[in-house]
Amino acid sequence: MHWADAFAKNLKGFQRVSTGISPSGPIHVGNMREILTGDMIYKAAVRKGLQADFIYLCDDIDPLRKVYPFLSNDYEKYVGRPLYRIPSPDGQGTYSEHFLGPFLETLDTINVKVNVIKTSEMYRTGRFADVIRTIIQNKEKAARILTEVSGRELEKDWSPYQAICSNCGSIAKTRMIGFEDPFVLYRCGSCQHEGKADIRKDDGKLPWRLEWPAKWKILNVTVEPFGKDHGAAGGSYDTGKAIASEIFSITPPAPLLYEWILLKGKGAMHSSTGNVIPAEEFVRFTPPMVLRFLIAKNNPSRHIDLDPAMGLLNLVDEFEKYLAAYFGKDTVSDPDFRDVVWFSSIGKEPSPQDVSFRHLVNLVQIYPEGSKLLNALKKSGYSADSIDSDMQHLIGVARYWLDTYAPENVKFRLLGEDEPVSLDHTGSSIIAAFLERMDSLEWNPDDIHNAVHEIIKKFNAEPSAGFSAFYRVFIGRERGPRLGYFLSNLDRSFVKRRIGFVLSTSSQAHQ
Repeated sequence: MHWADAFAKNLKGFQRVSTGISPSGPIHVGNMREILTGDMIYKAAVRKGLQADFIYLCDDIDPLRKVYPFLSNDYEKYVGRPLYRIPSPDGQGTYSEHFLGPFLETLDTINVKVNVIKTSEMYRTGRFADVIRTIIQNKEKAARILTEVSGRELEKDWSPYQAICSNCGSIAKTRMIGFEDPFVLYRCGSCQHEGKADIRKDDGKLPWRLEWPAKWKILNVTVEPFGKDHGAAGGSYDTGKAIASEIFSITPPAPLLYEWILLKGKGAMHSSTGNVIPAEEFVRFTPPMVLRFLIAKNNPSRHIDLDPAMGLLNLVDEFEKYLAAYFGKDTVSDPDFRDVVWFSSIGKEPSPQDVSFRHLVNLVQIYPEGSKLLNALKKSGYSADSIDSDMQHLIGVARYWLDTYAPENVKFRLLGEDEPVSLDHTGSSIIAAFLERMDSLEWNPDDIHNAVHEIIKKFNAEPSAGFSAFYRVFIGRERGPRLGYFLSNLDRSFVKRRIGFVLSTSSQAHQ
């Protein structure tokens, strides 16, 4: 049973699945594990026949904690201020909207339908007022729970409410000094201003360990996935559970902990360090179903190693193998492969793959022009008479990956008909023998591949050396794409002329 279905198996009644990410920087592929884990639980609940919805809380009232690597030093003056009250890095709108917008576009691309709720709006419209009042009235009890459950002492001036200073705009260093319902009296540690904040408005917020269970209370959350840091002993889920039951008298949501997505050679992704691949960037160089597949096929308890270079091709190969198995054209060892494909789908039933992504990467390097590329696609199994929008998108994805992430050994340029290369005697003999056999060959990958193997064996050459002769002739390198597929997508007459030219120039060089 797929992990999402296994989680949903014991759920009963209406389910509200909640996720939340602070838009403090680019919302990255690591963050996508949370949103996609939530999406798959939601879809599993619906598939089971339950009434359910799925919400994403944009924590835009959180403060800017520091000047991140992607920001200019001008942002030093905004440290400590709420994200939704800071100008955007591009000068258009707010800081939080700058990072939220591309993330929401990515969700649409990968078929995540979620109700977006801005935390600032919840405060502004008074939805937090009652829970803030309850927390303040139970301040000592809340402090005791946080201390006992986390095992850490609170700061001496710990405050159950963080006001936004009306003088300097900071939220990070204000402390409550009194409460005259509905106003919190506060002192700002940054500018020493004293004022009052209305708990019915977005004049301030609860600290994270109190705000999280408060959201559960307000929104009736029943399920929430979150990273392993929140689920550690004494972490924010443990304190949240205690606050939920002892102060709000509610049952905390069923948790699902997930492991990190690690960027190859760089560790866990964090916006604060700049070690990220933004989610919108990932879907520019990866077919959209593959991002869902990355999450669907891996149990949340397993960390994921992500390599945007050669590993990306291997990941897409794996996805395409699952897809082929779904249609009975291949086999995989995963007993849940049909469910993995179902959870990976983008808004419709999956369809068979006409052309593999790896092969497409080769074709776009051979044929940059539309008409020749279409002919090559059709020879490779593409059935449409023109390049449709889906294929056009994949072509753009392949080209972008080649330009930005592909390792050098995947890139190549098709040499012109009369560009000189040098071959040794064995290499010249092998391609000459191939030239002699070309007219009798069916011009398809298997026949070409088999013929090349037979010729190499005839000359007692090492396979690597034999194949290298062909790659040197056509792309000027020792290695290249799978030769049968590669040559079959070249015009047979071009291949003849190219080999003939190389043989004529090589014979002259050997004289």
